[in-house]
Amino acid sequence: MRLSGYRNIVVLTGAGISHSAGLPIYRGAGGLWSDPELAMLSSVRGLLEQRERVCDLFWRFRGDIVKAEPTPAHRALAAFEQGLPAETRFLIITQNVDGLHQRAGSRSVCEYHGSLARWRCERCGAARVPGDAPGDAVPGHDVPVPACCGERMRPDVVLFGELIPVAAEHAAKQALRDCDLFVAIGTSGTVAPASSFVRWAALNGARTVLLNRELFDGARELFGELETGLADELVPRWFV
Repeated sequence: MRLSGYRNIVVLTGAGISHSAGLPIYRGAGGLWSDPELAMLSSVRGLLEQRERVCDLFWRFRGDIVKAEPTPAHRALAAFEQGLPAETRFLIITQNVDGLHQRAGSRSVCEYHGSLARWRCERCGAARVPGDAPGDAVPGHDVPVPACCGERMRPDVVLFGELIPVAAEHAAKQALRDCDLFVAIGTSGTVAPASSFVRWAALNGARTVLLNRELFDGARELFGELETGLADELVPRWFV
């Protein structure tokens, strides 16, 4: 289905768009956060009480991401963006921390929950992208977590109990305020504040579409159009 004629397009993506790349989903049956221990380690409390375990956990996630490749859905969004007229504004707001949108070629990406590509020191504020510096080994399971100021650096992601970064929140709100087309892809629709995006878009009169493997509770009331299926099948068909 052709999505032409829109001037301000916002796409929200969740873990479902990266699932065929071999990366896990987080919510629903089999999701990582259905395990109470993993959910706790992904929280501010976990970082305070068990820093080494939290850093090791996310470093393993980082190793899996390094080996993953963008999916057909990622590539379809990138190609769609590249073919848009210059006057059309387009933004992907992703809840994912895998960087696969950028690797597929997408230029306008708001990493709403941060990125596992970046690690930072909470003591001195230093930031690092492992693998970028000369002599860095490619991050993987057998490469140690980077350290600074006598402790392991933390992943530059939003843990449960933390606020969304100011710059990401501002970019998302500005885009949603002006959007005339809002499409959510591969997301459970249950994680705040991103779960409220469709309401913000609808209040501004935007066309609202959900493309997801399954419908979550309340989806029919929130979205004007819905289609169920795999992201790799739906996204290339819609974004042409």
